[in-house]
Amino acid sequence: MMMMKVLKSVSLLALVTSCAGFSTAPVSTRLTHSMNIAVEKIPLATSKTSFSTQTNRATTTTVYASNLDTEEETEGGFLSGVSINPPYLAAYVIFLGFVFFKSMTEEAGASNDILQQFLADPLNPGCNELFVTIFNLLGLYFIPIACLLMPGAKNQKYPATPFLLGSMFGGYGLIGPYAFTRTPDAAVKTKADLGWVTANILENKIFNWFIAVAFTSAYITSGGVNALISDASGTIDGYGQLFSDTAIASASSVDFLILTLSAASWI
Repeated sequence: MMMMKVLKSVSLLALVTSCAGFSTAPVSTRLTHSMNIAVEKIPLATSKTSFSTQTNRATTTTVYASNLDTEEETEGGFLSGVSINPPYLAAYVIFLGFVFFKSMTEEAGASNDILQQFLADPLNPGCNELFVTIFNLLGLYFIPIACLLMPGAKNQKYPATPFLLGSMFGGYGLIGPYAFTRTPDAAVKTKADLGWVTANILENKIFNWFIAVAFTSAYITSGGVNALISDASGTIDGYGQLFSDTAIASASSVDFLILTLSAASWI
């Protein structure tokens, strides 16, 4: 009888153990273990979320920086993509330096007196005829230069028109920056590639001959040809003296020389 009670007790204990998940540990211990497992899983989820957030931030920063770079490359700056032509830059620096030197060393008011004479009578100002010819031709030089530069001006960094119009008054001092930043374009152009003014006026042969005649007549209307015929030695000596004494004569002469050499290089 006692044996039967012992067996029943053992069976009851086995049944309780089975219902408790085949564990002989107390219930409170198992609950604590389960809570620890849940707590351990929470940091893992948090870590994954934090990593995802950092990744998104890094991606956003990279995309933003990439967009800034793209905008900078698209917009560019005033000097971006500019190539320098050393000979024209050297001529520009020499010209400005020469003009500054002559302006500082001439007698006060010498150039201004001659300028006033030209304003009073542009064709016959009453000074050396060779200088009068050079000075008047400087005002026309922008036209033949436009004929040479405008056909290839379409794809340049800067527009040619403002520099060409400025050279009518400032010579190489104003067209120089365009000259030393210009990219030579040797491609053959058709009429469709040119603007209306270039195609119908500057490239017109009748207009080209008219300019050639106007340049030639300037030597006659200014009295340069007659002065050389009647007194070549005195005319040349007078021009040399004016070149030495005044900044306006020397600067205009050097300007004319640089424009002539530049025009020859653009043919």
